[in-house]
Amino acid sequence: MKPEAAPRQRRLRQDSIRNQQELVVAVGELLRENPDSATMPAVAERAGLSLATAYRYFPTLDELHRKFMLSVIDELYESTNSLESTGMELFKDTMAQWLKVVAEYGPAMVLVRSREGFLTRLQAGEPHAHALERVWGPPVRELLEEANIDGDQLPYALSLFNAMFNSREIMDFRAVASMPDEQLVQRCSRLYWSAIQGLRSTED
Repeated sequence: MKPEAAPRQRRLRQDSIRNQQELVVAVGELLRENPDSATMPAVAERAGLSLATAYRYFPTLDELHRKFMLSVIDELYESTNSLESTGMELFKDTMAQWLKVVAEYGPAMVLVRSREGFLTRLQAGEPHAHALERVWGPPVRELLEEANIDGDQLPYALSLFNAMFNSREIMDFRAVASMPDEQLVQRCSRLYWSAIQGLRSTED
């Protein structure tokens, strides 16, 4: 009888993972359709789960929002991890993927805000800041190398990127500039290249 316990535990874990995934998908759909409608009862209903089950996995709606954001960044990482370009071309290729993600998820992403700044969250190992570092660390590190800027400036360079090109700023830029993504990639890349020059050592 005891040997049956292990399969049951595996099934329970699989059910738990599947339920959490259903909740994340549901909140993403509702946030894109109508952010005001994305209440926990509505999310649970969309996911086909009871409200009690939803709260068991995510005690607050904010936690569910953050899990959704993390899934978006993980999706971005999967699309950029295999890029073979280098230097500025790698930055541009990653930016092109970032624009696609913001185009699809931007209205939902801007609802997830942090009380602390990016550097503080990055230093503390906060999941979202760490996930963004995983995506943008490689292209930004290569730009620093091209610009002959010390690699220890990477956290500040990442913070600068987050300030300039987070989802809210990209949505605003896209709405005001009214330019195709290819041109927007070029514009953002030039702006960022100019901005990181301020990270040079005063001794240079």
